[in-house]
Amino acid sequence: MHDRTELLAQDQAYADAEIACLAGAKAALHQWASTVATRDVDKVLSLYAADAILVPTLSNQVRDCDDSRRSYFENFLANEGLVCDIQVFKKRVSRKLGTVVVGGLYTFVYREQAQRKVVPARFLFTFEAIEGRWMITGHHSSLET
Repeated sequence: MHDRTELLAQDQAYADAEIACLAGAKAALHQWASTVATRDVDKVLSLYAADAILVPTLSNQVRDCDDSRRSYFENFLANEGLVCDIQVFKKRVSRKLGTVVVGGLYTFVYREQAQRKVVPARFLFTFEAIEGRWMITGHHSSLET
């Protein structure tokens, strides 16, 4: 009986930790979208871990350091009126509770030469709790086809 009680307690502890991880990653994802709308490069970059990998929506270059991510976001965030609307997302927590993967669909809307531009895209983020804060460790985005 003792072993069963112990297993149930472990399962409950895992479920509680999983819920907390999913909530943290969901909040981090929405924080990313709202921070993109500020068009503040430094604020957006602060959401990424130092060694995060970015495979961006509007570039074929993989970005794996702060300078390369900065270069991308300086161009991308320069788009006037930029907003990101997350429509669909699915999530998964690793069994070790170290990484949360969130994938889905989002749409970027901005103005380019006085024209409204709508860019639907797919995304996959990985988040990890680093020093008590949910950080982006991986971000892949591609145009929806």
